[in-house]
Amino acid sequence: MNRFVLAAIATMTSMASAQAGGLDRSMQNISALFDPSNTLTFAVTHVNPDLPAEDIGNDGTYSVGASYTDFKFSYANRINEQVSFAIIGDEPFGSDVFYNADPTDSNIGGTRASIESDALSFLGRYEFTDRMSVFGGLRAQRVDARISLNGEAYARAIALRGVAAAAGVDAATLAAAVTPGPDQVAAITALGGGDVLTGQTIAATLGGQVQSVATGFVAQGGYDLDLDDDWGLGVTLGAAYEIPEIALRLAVTYHSEISHDNGGREILPVPGFGAFDNEVNFASPQSVNVDFQTGLNERTLLLAGLRWTDWDDFSVIPDELGVDLAEIEDSYRWTLGVARRFTEEFVGLASITYEEDQGLDTVSPLGPYDGQVGLSLGARYTRDRFNLSGGVNYTWVGSADAGVAGQPVTAFRDSSALGVGLQVDYRF
Repeated sequence: MNRFVLAAIATMTSMASAQAGGLDRSMQNISALFDPSNTLTFAVTHVNPDLPAEDIGNDGTYSVGASYTDFKFSYANRINEQVSFAIIGDEPFGSDVFYNADPTDSNIGGTRASIESDALSFLGRYEFTDRMSVFGGLRAQRVDARISLNGEAYARAIALRGVAAAAGVDAATLAAAVTPGPDQVAAITALGGGDVLTGQTIAATLGGQVQSVATGFVAQGGYDLDLDDDWGLGVTLGAAYEIPEIALRLAVTYHSEISHDNGGREILPVPGFGAFDNEVNFASPQSVNVDFQTGLNERTLLLAGLRWTDWDDFSVIPDELGVDLAEIEDSYRWTLGVARRFTEEFVGLASITYEEDQGLDTVSPLGPYDGQVGLSLGARYTRDRFNLSGGVNYTWVGSADAGVAGQPVTAFRDSSALGVGLQVDYRF
């Protein structure tokens, strides 16, 4: 099994991988660096998520996920026996969710997120020997987004913060004081400076203001953030160890975070605010990919991989809203697969992917899942200089409760996603 076939098979594990939630899509695969000289590749992936959800304590029901199509291309060539390069274009991050219910009688109806990105990487590789190499280069990335928040849960949370700030009281205390529960009496007492009757009067007055602001928030279409395109620059660095005789390769790749300064328009329909032209600063996450493969025999290849994505430092905080729109936990994605060459022209692949269920109390409504398990089946046909690969993936998406202000408002159960991929390679 030659090295070209091995490298091409490795790309199939990510090509057909269905991403049902979160923002990580292309896995930022750099395997084109190991393609033979003068190889051009085009790939397309289509994913159809099925993300049904129901409100907690309200009547809203949703079908949240929208199908999407991602594209990737690469070109690899060699300058001399030690130096090679690759140009890779992909769509590394994205989201397309919409809570399709009436915002006047649902928790988060009308909430949506449309986030798009494109990246172009210019990578070089230097081979010290046929076993040791290092690689790296620059990655240019474009991001734009449109995020809307609506529904009774967002209206109440935003109204509480606004009314509390205007009155000079703690938002958490006000929330507890106007919400029946075990903490209500203590919160009312705190509002009144130790006097229950005074606290009740303050709570009733501010509670009425909260309801009025929340009603106006929904009636005026809720919160909206429209971000223009912005380009940023990052670096990719890595190293690889290979034993060609047994088709072994271990490659470790680091992708830096990329800072973005997106101009845009922010609409916050509550008293004292309105429409503003603002700049939102954030950074896409840094990540590390570990990719391993080794031949088990002349016809069988074992594949394994791990991708860590550092979402903890990914924060999108618009000036007027003042809260993070992208509260996503770090992700660890494991892949294990086996490729088998049945004939000189035909190779088959089966792989499984896994992200641990972290047992989170709530997740972001813009990335509504917690863990996943996916199964991929693929095949590759080779004829002369032409190679055609295809695959299908089915992913079981982990159950989760989407939260607003730390409170669960919508439950996701029995979610899944189906993805199909097609890749064409040609050696000139």
